[in-house]
Amino acid sequence: MTIKITTSNCDVKKPYAIEELADSSIEIQLGFERILSTQSRNKFIDELKSEIQGELQKFDWIICGKIQLEIHWYLDKVERQETDKVGDLDNISKPLIDSLSGFNGVLIDDSQINSIHSTWINKSALLTDNIVRIFIHFNNDYTLEKKNLYFLQTNQAMYTPLNFDLTDADNLKDIKLFMEVSKFKTAMASSFNSLNANVDSYLIYSEYKFHRTRLNGFDSKNIFIKEQFDQICKNKDINIDTILSSLNKASS
Repeated sequence: MTIKITTSNCDVKKPYAIEELADSSIEIQLGFERILSTQSRNKFIDELKSEIQGELQKFDWIICGKIQLEIHWYLDKVERQETDKVGDLDNISKPLIDSLSGFNGVLIDDSQINSIHSTWINKSALLTDNIVRIFIHFNNDYTLEKKNLYFLQTNQAMYTPLNFDLTDADNLKDIKLFMEVSKFKTAMASSFNSLNANVDSYLIYSEYKFHRTRLNGFDSKNIFIKEQFDQICKNKDINIDTILSSLNKASS
């Protein structure tokens, strides 16, 4: 299989080339003789994922916001007509989409896909391989570094990805304050719900939150429940009272 990656207004080091321009994209072009589908053997699907992520792991950052996905197939029209597997674009696109997510990918999870557009055209008779071009369009404001990337439980089974240094006390104070604000918003939403006023879309919803089951592509050591993070802060004598006290002193 051949893999070629092209970027627009980004590179493997940064999610933007021009800081003032929010639109970026990644193109992944693959060439392979055998097309895989969701019904293919796990061994072959895992090999495909490994090869694709072997290139995507070079990116030092990851997209955490919504994306627009385009998948353009160059196929033999006779084979597509006569083969039920190749005829179903969703069926052959799913293994590719799954390869984009996780720490070694460029997405946290495919739930970030806001829109998907799939097409196919007949490939040239001169080509022996089947070709697919994948375009990932995204807002580079919604990206995080892979270094020091952690997921914190913000409510129930929902986790928020954040960049912070576990050895930096000031950094931990900022995250602790963020967690307390998140807890307050959750409590406020619950109070409104008890009055039959649903404000979850304003106080709870966030593009940055992911369900725990969506984080299988990341090391569990980087995924903290609330109690684990609270213990980390406690070990460094960080608590919300001292944080608020220092903020009051700074503002007075």
